[in-house]
Amino acid sequence: MITLLQSLPATCFSSCIPDVIYSFTPSSGDIGNASRIGTTVTITIDGNEIFSERFFPIDGKITLAELDRLLTPYARQYLSINLTIKIEEDDYAWEGDGGTATISSKIIYCEADINTPATDFINTHFLTMLDGEKQTALNRLEYLHYIGTDKASVIAEYDDGTTKEFSLSPVGGNSRYTTIDVTPSKFVSDTDSCLLGFWVQTGQRKFRFSIDLDEPDCAPILVFENSFGCDELLYCTGTHTVAPTYKRSQGYIGKYNRNYEIAETRTFKADTGFLTFAMANWADELFRSKSIHVVNFKDGHPNVGKEVIVTDSKSEYNNNDESMPRFTFSYQYAQRNHNVFDTLRSGRIFDNTFDNTFE
Repeated sequence: MITLLQSLPATCFSSCIPDVIYSFTPSSGDIGNASRIGTTVTITIDGNEIFSERFFPIDGKITLAELDRLLTPYARQYLSINLTIKIEEDDYAWEGDGGTATISSKIIYCEADINTPATDFINTHFLTMLDGEKQTALNRLEYLHYIGTDKASVIAEYDDGTTKEFSLSPVGGNSRYTTIDVTPSKFVSDTDSCLLGFWVQTGQRKFRFSIDLDEPDCAPILVFENSFGCDELLYCTGTHTVAPTYKRSQGYIGKYNRNYEIAETRTFKADTGFLTFAMANWADELFRSKSIHVVNFKDGHPNVGKEVIVTDSKSEYNNNDESMPRFTFSYQYAQRNHNVFDTLRSGRIFDNTFDNTFE
């Protein structure tokens, strides 16, 4: 007989999957073979079997531990998976079927430890760790992602006190999640009024963007995979520096001393500029991301460029009234060859910006 002592919720994050614990006592017809009786656990994802193994009880209990280590890679690939765990009693030397138990759960990919039930979070939040408004500008590209296929809309606010509603169509996703384009330039007024900000709403989810009217130039612009496996964009407005170093291997070849191998490491140093406290907490997503790419704009069109890795970061800040968070970090190309010539960028040095006189 199989009795579930601890199961899975109907929906949970991959980082917060609890252990499955069940008690097991052989059915009455099996008592003579009790030492040989166990259970077979079969795990399927979206109907495809990924695991099947026999387990034997200790003191009448069996624990399926660290399921997050097994399931997180699958959840990361598909963002959301339908999990089924079937537990079956072995059928030895007795007539009839053994006991069975089935567990079904939707697993949402997430690397963060969120102290809110997954069902509540995905119904009320977009797939971002930014808990507050995001500062953006008219010349920037912005996206939001959410679980489900609810229709999305935008309420834009202007400096003359008027508002205007826009409907949004998905630009990505599938039957499980949706990606929408919330680039600010899409919501500019037909009149002379100036866009100050806008609310994005879908279902119970609401998210606000505020507009930086100074429209500062940005370098670097990085697209990174966040804790939910979705792409987000970080626009750095501080000083951008390139600092290449070279390691030269020398030796005499014939009569001449030669640099027979030159290893270049091109290190970029970036500054986020001043951040709000909400955005400072969110910006740490970049430093824990496993996938980061440079984005370059040419003729107003974004081009996803080379993959990079963050090699050093300083994201310390405090709660003093006069203090504003401002992070600095270094990054390098992920590839071995750092001699990169990128034609898909604007004509300024340091990727996207530095000094407009170089236009």
